Amino acid sequence: MKKEKEKASKNFYSEFGVTINITRVTKHTKNYEDASPLKWCITFQRMRTYYTTGLTINKADWELYLSGSSAKMIKPITNSLQVHFNEVIKPKVKQLAENGKFTFDALNTKLSKSVGTDLKQSFRVKIQNLISNDKIGNSNVYQCTLRSIEIYNDKNIQFSDLTPGWLCKYQKYMEEKGLRYSTIGMYLRTLRAIMNEAKNNDIINSADYPFGEKKNGKFEIPVGDGRKLAMEIKDIRKIAEFNCPSEKIEMCRDLWIFSYLCNGANFGDILRFKFADIKNNEIYFYRKKTLDTTKKKIEIIAPILPEMQIILDKWGNSFSAKGFIFPFLNGNSTEIEFKAQICNVIRLTNKNIKKVTKALELPDISTYNCRHSFTTILAKLRTPESYIDQATGHSQGKSVTKGYIGGYNKQERMKYNSMLLWKKKIVWKTKRQIIWKRKQIIINK
Repeated sequence: MKKEKEKASKNFYSEFGVTINITRVTKHTKNYEDASPLKWCITFQRMRTYYTTGLTINKADWELYLSGSSAKMIKPITNSLQVHFNEVIKPKVKQLAENGKFTFDALNTKLSKSVGTDLKQSFRVKIQNLISNDKIGNSNVYQCTLRSIEIYNDKNIQFSDLTPGWLCKYQKYMEEKGLRYSTIGMYLRTLRAIMNEAKNNDIINSADYPFGEKKNGKFEIPVGDGRKLAMEIKDIRKIAEFNCPSEKIEMCRDLWIFSYLCNGANFGDILRFKFADIKNNEIYFYRKKTLDTTKKKIEIIAPILPEMQIILDKWGNSFSAKGFIFPFLNGNSTEIEFKAQICNVIRLTNKNIKKVTKALELPDISTYNCRHSFTTILAKLRTPESYIDQATGHSQGKSVTKGYIGGYNKQERMKYNSMLLWKKKIVWKTKRQIIWKRKQIIINK
């Protein structure tokens, strides 16, 4: 277990050979005065493990917190830590420790299954668990769903209140607010996930479980018709060849094109790419979104097409064996920081790619269109379905035929991905020939 630097800590628990402290970790902080992450430090039999709280604090506020100050600026941190400790950390640690069954593996399992006593408390527990496991994106989805429920009903909600009728009224409320059915479905599926955990933990019984088929008197989550998300290759050519009026717009346009050509990889993966992931002029990676949710880990291989290399030369970092390919995560060290910066880049790209499509009189697009364009264009060009599955990291399902299909070689990957290109003679450029000189782009947070 890698040991992290500890400047000072506050003890929350010490029984049965297990201690729990809250500590400010400054190992990756350039300036000790600046905000640093707060982590739970749990020690057992001389082994120490850190759990993320999702909170950061600077040196001055940390000293106030350690002194027991009731200053207004640290009250949110004090309250959040106490709630997380009382409702999540302490009950699980104490239960294992009292029974002599404490191990870090057992604790991790229990923390992943924590459920509160009512709906909103269960959401808060789930959010803290996700943050503790560095699943920041998922925690944001649960946070948005909880916020929607709190606006709809500001009172405590018991699981027994969640009947099919209650869910129908909540759906109608969201429809009247003008939410898309994709958003409504996301909120309801997240709510269903909380209900599933409550059922699995015997907080509610199967008879009271409200979700199911409408014909059986249960609540059925609506499914939207979906939107046209794939671009035509002729329109992608217009985007790629558009004369951008500013460097920032050009950077965002290029990142969009890179995502499209790189097997439709999402920005959360692309910005995490490192030079170590490049082998024989191809990028090897796993989708972070599904890495913890699927048993079979599918490694994706994306050939670096000439157009991709131009973008890397233009906007990428200088080579470093352990460094990121793109510069946007430079200087960040925690998953919370990574996620915040990735969201900033996505927001900036979505804003500026819309300026490009507006100038070209094309429909609005976002980073979400890249993956759909990749798969749809290849499918229309009669690319084997098995290749598209492998290139996007999709499970190949239970088809016996697909089970016998091996991986595609580099020549085949280059052949199929080259079909994504607009018809134009490739003009190679070196770094010195790039018109725009790469410089640091400041992203407004």
